[in-house]
Amino acid sequence: MNVAFDHLVHLTERPEQAKTAFEQWGFTAIHGGRHPSWGTYNALCCFEHLRYIEWIGIADEQTAKTCGNPLIAQLVADRQEGNGFSQFAFRTNNIGAVAAHLKRNGFTPIGPLPGSRERDDGKRLTWSMLFIEDDTDGAFRYPFFIQWGDGDDVRMNELAPLMHHRIGASSLSSIGVYTLDLRRAIDAYRRLFGLPVPRFGRDEAGAYAELAVGGIALCFYEADHRPSTRPFLCRLVGMQEQRRIEIDGGTYIVSRP
Repeated sequence: MNVAFDHLVHLTERPEQAKTAFEQWGFTAIHGGRHPSWGTYNALCCFEHLRYIEWIGIADEQTAKTCGNPLIAQLVADRQEGNGFSQFAFRTNNIGAVAAHLKRNGFTPIGPLPGSRERDDGKRLTWSMLFIEDDTDGAFRYPFFIQWGDGDDVRMNELAPLMHHRIGASSLSSIGVYTLDLRRAIDAYRRLFGLPVPRFGRDEAGAYAELAVGGIALCFYEADHRPSTRPFLCRLVGMQEQRRIEIDGGTYIVSRP
């Protein structure tokens, strides 16, 4: 399946505060916009290869609870546990082909579902989202897929200025994810993306199994100390400074090339 990593979703009560904090650390970040039909709004920080972090907040809880979008339903559920990373998405230029791939490999696709918002300059951004029916019994989370209304070349031209940061050239390189059943999660992701066996390693967060997907590394850690299946760690590389940033339930590891 031909996909590229698109973005990491970070649930927070105040996206604008996360944006300000990242700006103070030397990153370029922007206000995104509102999603009236979902009851949410966001702020963004962009990196090389059209990857970005989305800080998303719930502005209208009733709309969020009833909108019918699986991502927003996940955010509403995660909100009971608290702020932090919630989901991540892979980009495709043929969402219909991805849906067909899912069916062939025993998954049940949900969608594509439409999405849109208006930028500050008045341009209306559109996209389609594709989800996977949850058959995991709560052991891990599937990602979702997104196809943008504009092509990668158009988006690259528009977003290029936002990928330059005072702290240095940067790339989102890996995501750490908790799972309650490591073997089952790895088997499902290998089947989903057609991947070889994982690489095993250990770091400050513990032992992990790593899969390379869409240009980044997904590192799966067994959640032996708390019942969670949320992403918890995001690594950013290429910076001039090295630091660990804890913000609104999420951990960002910033490192040099």
